Amino acid sequence: MQSRVLAILIAVVLALVATAAMVVYVNGADRRAIAGQQPVNVLVATQDIPLGMSGEDAQTRHMINSVPMPRSAALKGRVLSQNQLRNRYAAVEIVAGEQLLLERWVGAEDVGGRRLLQIPEGSQAVSVGVDIVRQVAGFVTPGDHVNLVVTMPLNGADKTQYVLRNVQVLAVGATALTRSSAGANGGRVNQGKGSQTLTAVTLAVENRFVKKVVHASEKGSIYLTLLPPNPDTGPPGGAVGDGDIFQE
Repeated sequence: MQSRVLAILIAVVLALVATAAMVVYVNGADRRAIAGQQPVNVLVATQDIPLGMSGEDAQTRHMINSVPMPRSAALKGRVLSQNQLRNRYAAVEIVAGEQLLLERWVGAEDVGGRRLLQIPEGSQAVSVGVDIVRQVAGFVTPGDHVNLVVTMPLNGADKTQYVLRNVQVLAVGATALTRSSAGANGGRVNQGKGSQTLTAVTLAVENRFVKKVVHASEKGSIYLTLLPPNPDTGPPGGAVGDGDIFQE
């Protein structure tokens, strides 16, 4: 009789232990499931990002967005913040909707083909040296559009004239639409005009205007004006000189 009671008690205890273990397991699974569903912000491409494009440029063009998703769906090795993309370039084409993985973004020296400037078809990249005042106090940045104005001697007198209008800026110093890290001088160059420090501003110039821009840079003084979105691209008008300033 006692052995039967003992066996029953043992069975009851084992059942309680099994039930408790099941409850602990289920609660743990629930916690794991809830943790897996806790949203985290993940950086994804909102549109296709081409090979060689810089992280900064992709951000400026709103090609990257932070979206919440379950923690369990976030990939290991993902880009955790947009600061991680500084001075990095897409090593492969990144398709829209893809989570950004750090291993897909490399330094400038690792970009295939080293084609770091996004030069439009039918154009060439041409750099001109301008001081900070003549590039709108430094507000000219890669991706902007500018007018290029030159002052140089003409028929015995200095004249000022538009050379080109609505030209895309590809780079300022060593900071480009596909940015690379600048040296200790911050990308500034000395072009030998007195002691003034100049910045190399690289423009996308149509093939037919390249010689004109180079000549203006060699013989004249370049001034850049910054354009708003959708600027008026009408005729630039004639040259002006000293006698035109005080005309009524």
